[in-house]
Amino acid sequence: MKRKYIEGDIVLDTSILIEIALATEEGKKLTELIIDEILVPYTTSLNITEALYVICRLFGMKEAEKRVNCIINSGYFNVVNSDSVSKSTAQCKCLFPISIIDCHTLALAKEYGIPVLFYKLEKEFEPIIDELKKWVGSEILFIIK
Repeated sequence: MKRKYIEGDIVLDTSILIEIALATEEGKKLTELIIDEILVPYTTSLNITEALYVICRLFGMKEAEKRVNCIINSGYFNVVNSDSVSKSTAQCKCLFPISIIDCHTLALAKEYGIPVLFYKLEKEFEPIIDELKKWVGSEILFIIK
C-alpha cells in the first residue's frame, strides 16, 4: 500500500473493516494512517453489520462485538446510516451486477464525493470497473489487484 494513493477522506468497504478488526498487516498499516489522521474513514452502518457477521463466523458473536465495537467506539470512524444513501444504492444495484452491500459502499463514496477502498479487486468488478469509477465520480482503490 502506497501512502500517496490514500490520504484524506475515504470510504472503507467491509473487507477493510475486517482487516482492521483482525489486525492483519494491512489492517495495522491502515490503523496507523487513521490514528495519524492521514486517513479519515467513512463507512455505512450496513458495512458494520456485515463486518460483525463475518467476524462472528470466525470467532463467535462475543469476540465479533468486541472487535467491531473497538472500531465504532474509537471515535475515528464516521459511520453513516445506510438509509441516507438508499436511493443511490438502488441506482447502483439497478445498473451493476454487484452485491447490495458493495453498492452501499459505492453509493456513500458517490454521495460524499470521496474515494473508496476495497481489499481486493473482485472478479465481478473487473469487467465494469471503469463504469463503476465513472458512476461513483471518485477513485475506487484496492489493496490487492
